[in-house]
This record gives sequence, C-alpha cells and structure tokens, in this order.
Amino acid sequence: MKNHLLKTNKKGDTIDPKLLDQPGFHCDGAGLYLQVARVEVLDEEGRPVLDEEGRPVVVAGGASYVYRHKNKWASIGSAYVYSIKEARETAAKLWDAAGRKQDPIALLKTLRGGPTAVGGKTFAEAMTEYLAAKSPHWAASNRDRELRRYEFLFGQIPDFVALRLPAIDQDAKNKALANWNGQTKKRSDVGYYIGAVLNYAETGQLRGIRAGEVEHHKEMPYGQVPAFYARLGGLGTVNAKALQFLILTGSPRTSELIGAKHKAPATWGEITDVDGNPTWIIGGSRMKAKKTYRIPLSRAAVDLLGKRQADNIPLFKVSNDGALRATLKACDGNGFKVHGFRTSLQEWGVPIYGAELMEMCIAHGHSAVGGKNRKAYQRLDRLAERRPILKEWSKYLTGK
Repeated sequence: MKNHLLKTNKKGDTIDPKLLDQPGFHCDGAGLYLQVARVEVLDEEGRPVLDEEGRPVVVAGGASYVYRHKNKWASIGSAYVYSIKEARETAAKLWDAAGRKQDPIALLKTLRGGPTAVGGKTFAEAMTEYLAAKSPHWAASNRDRELRRYEFLFGQIPDFVALRLPAIDQDAKNKALANWNGQTKKRSDVGYYIGAVLNYAETGQLRGIRAGEVEHHKEMPYGQVPAFYARLGGLGTVNAKALQFLILTGSPRTSELIGAKHKAPATWGEITDVDGNPTWIIGGSRMKAKKTYRIPLSRAAVDLLGKRQADNIPLFKVSNDGALRATLKACDGNGFKVHGFRTSLQEWGVPIYGAELMEMCIAHGHSAVGGKNRKAYQRLDRLAERRPILKEWSKYLTGK
C-alpha cells in the first residue's frame, strides 16, 4: 500500500474519517504523516482469521500523527485527540527547526511535555515511547508479532488510549479492561501492558529489564547499509557475496540461503524466469511459513550469482553455518544482526511504498499458491509490484 494524500474536509481542519479505515502512512508533506496501524483480526485463540483466498483479514487499528526527519520517526500524538490543524502547526515548528540545523525530534519531546505538564502525554504517546524502548529487548523473530498484539488489543479501546496520563485512574482502567470480561488471558495481558506503560512513563524503567541492560543484536539503520554493502564488496569472498545477496533480496532468512544443520541450502534449481524476469522461487518446504515464496532479483543480485550452474549446485558455497554472521562482524557490523537487514529494508521502504507491501517484501503475511492458475498466484503474492521496489533498493545500495 503506497502513501496516501492526507485528505481533509473543505476547511482543511478535519481529516477525512475514511483515512482512519486505511492502514498505512498518509503523507501531508513537510515531514508530517498520519499513521494508521495495520492489524490482523485474530480469533479467540490468537490465530489470524483468513479470508476466502487464505489471506489474513486486516483492519485498521489506532491512528496517530507522526513526524519523520531523515531516518527518525516520532509521534506527535493520537489522531483521536489532536486535530489536523494542531498536528500541522507542530510539524511546521519542527520543519522550521530542521531548516535551522536543529534536531526537530528533540524539539518535539519538549513541545509534548512530560506526564506532569499541563494536560500531559496521552496514553497512546506514552505507549509509543514504551514500545520503542521495549521492543529491542524482544527476540527479533517475535518482535513484529508482539507489536501487532499491542496494536490489536489497544485498537479496541480508542477512548482509553486517547486519555492523558493524569486522567488515568483505576476507574478508567476498569472501564478499559471491561472490554475483555470473560476473556481472562486477554484481560490479564492488557492490565499488565497498561501497568508497564504507566510505570515507564513515570520512572523511565522497563519492567523485567535491569537498568543499563541493552539489546546487542538489532537491525542496521538503513542509512548505514550502503556503506556497509560497499565494504562487503571490497572483501570479494564467497561469504561476503552471499551476505550481499541476502541484503539485496531482503526477505529470506540465513538458513533459506545457505542452509543449516537440518536444512538444505538454496540451489540453482530455484533460480528461474517469471515473465522474462529473473526470480528466486523458494519452495514451501524450505520456508518458515511453509508456503512457496517468490523473490524478484535485481541485476546486482544476478551479477553476484555469476555463471549459471547445474540445478543441484548451491548458490553460494560458504565456509560454514556462521559465515554470514562472522562476515558481518568482520566488516564493522558487530552489534547488528544478519536477520535485521530485513527490517532495514522495511524501514527504508515504508515511507515510500507503505507498510502492507513492504511486509510482503520481507515475506511477512505472504500467501501460498492459492489459485488454479498463475495469474491467481501473481495476484496473491504481488510479485509484479515488489519487483520495482527491490530494483530501487538495489540502486539505493549500489548507487547505480
């Protein structure tokens, strides 16, 4: 889903309510966006509800105004509390500060004020800050799922998340939790989440995390990836080329490219043409989601593969299972994680192409072959839409 124009009424002081039902980023210019969360509908056991074509049913979650400066994002506030006029006035101040070489993100924190300021932060703002601090401590494989769960649960109590912190008393909490009467686990979880967010807003401490504890394995900011990619090119080894290929293609996990103890590596038999374009097709038996997945290959990715070989030959004969991790460390990437390059691609692409399509580019929520012909398959996995995205990602990394 690409960015939408942030439409308003004729006076321009109220956003079009239809936007609140369209997950994604709605651009208003000068760094201002309306972010509407993409939330999968879950059944009582927490499993995604699927439509007739086998795709997860998605609804809109909470909405907030956010400001983007370079590769940094920060919340201005909930769209249920702030008017578009107020959001634009704040964005104008931030844009002016950026023009004067000041840090607009730091200014935004000052403008919002703390929980003891008049009015104070909203719960939505406090939760955004809490999740930014908490999520790096989650395992990378669970992070997206945990964030979606917060979005799903709190998307059901918009009146509560719009409250300013000083107004949240036990009665307000009880009213919010009543949404899950008879659903013991969800009610308990939401109660814990509320307490954790309020505790962080008051003390700056994360429950269950020792003071000073940090996450040492995270994604590399996408602004640093082109320079890192160039350093890999200077090595010229098979291990380095394999890591470059993984970064270019974005979606596969390390084991899906080079294999693992109980998993075969990618071979030349998976490289083919689809509508005349080079494509890597990973069978469902080798994908974590157990669904066939197609990855469009840019010219740079094809060049890394080199001359075509027999179908049973691995694409890259790396030195060992830890080769990519060791190469990452050798090129001054220590502290980052190989798997995190998927997030780097996602963060680069969301402001341009939207969250939904970028999730498909990193193999989140991709669909199995669900139709009776190739056209149905292409409609489900949106290969044609993903191909130009990875081409632009390749240009961004290589400069050509």
